[in-house]
Amino acid sequence: MSIEEANRFAQTVLPIIASIQRSGITSLRGLAIALNNRGVRTARNGQWQVSSLRNILARQSAAQL
Repeated sequence: MSIEEANRFAQTVLPIIASIQRSGITSLRGLAIALNNRGVRTARNGQWQVSSLRNILARQSAAQL
């Protein structure tokens, strides 16, 4: 996956993550469970893990700099 593809994927999933965070779930583990329970798949069509969420959120932080 290219950097551009990863950035595009992050832009599609970040609003979902923000919505879950607004509902009160803020831990990486909690976010991963919530995304998996909602049927949201990772960019490689897998299950969310703490590390994959950390990477997405780091990408968001880097984009804001």
